[in-house]
Amino acid sequence: MNALSILAADHPIWFVLAFTLVWFVVVLFVTGMASSKLRKPYGEVTAMVVRLAVAVGLLLLIGRLGWLQEAGIARLGRWQAWLLALGGLLYICCAGLYAFYDKPALDVGSLVRLPAARMIAGTSLIYVLHEELLFRGLVLTVLHRAWGHTTPGAIASVALTAALFAVPHLVSLFMGLSRSAAWLLVAQGWVIAVWWGALVVWGGSLWPAVLLHYVVNVVVPVQGLTVPMVTPDTLAYRRLLWFSIPLGMLGVGLLL
Repeated sequence: MNALSILAADHPIWFVLAFTLVWFVVVLFVTGMASSKLRKPYGEVTAMVVRLAVAVGLLLLIGRLGWLQEAGIARLGRWQAWLLALGGLLYICCAGLYAFYDKPALDVGSLVRLPAARMIAGTSLIYVLHEELLFRGLVLTVLHRAWGHTTPGAIASVALTAALFAVPHLVSLFMGLSRSAAWLLVAQGWVIAVWWGALVVWGGSLWPAVLLHYVVNVVVPVQGLTVPMVTPDTLAYRRLLWFSIPLGMLGVGLLL
């Protein structure tokens, strides 16, 4: 683990680029292999199991590197960060519901009565944990250790981490999303990830970002089980991008 830590310190950009690429390929390949062996549809139970295994592996790796405190995993952080997170959560949930469904109100009963809603809530928790442990946990820690001693360095570490988080969302092109909507999703993912990353760096804990990421990932899809999405899809993602920009700017403000 000493060699890995030295590599991360000496070549932080190459380390995070290589690690992110390996993560992406491994998750897709292993999920495909597991789906074939178990004869389960790709993206259902097998994807959840693979991502849970990856999350556990990432947690063990960060622990072996001695970064659990530094990555914000073993601490709750500032109470002010939690207050900002809760305010931002209310804002982005209402914004997301309006962006996709034209009204900022959630049918809470869906979570209780619809099995699909409960499945979304369960799978989203695993997906979010594994993504946050990778990006705001490992990747951001590596970059912040290398550059975070200055304000420009802190901003750069958050911005690059956000980019590495956002770009893989282009896989949505293979899930039926139009090209323009997919690029809007990538842009929105980058902006909102700047907010999450800044909150982790400034607040000292990974868990506010986990909460924000998880609730939004549940609320919007669950509403879609009972309410039709606005058309065209670019309208929803363009709205969401514009609504996310104030949070991204707030994140930069925290780092400044």
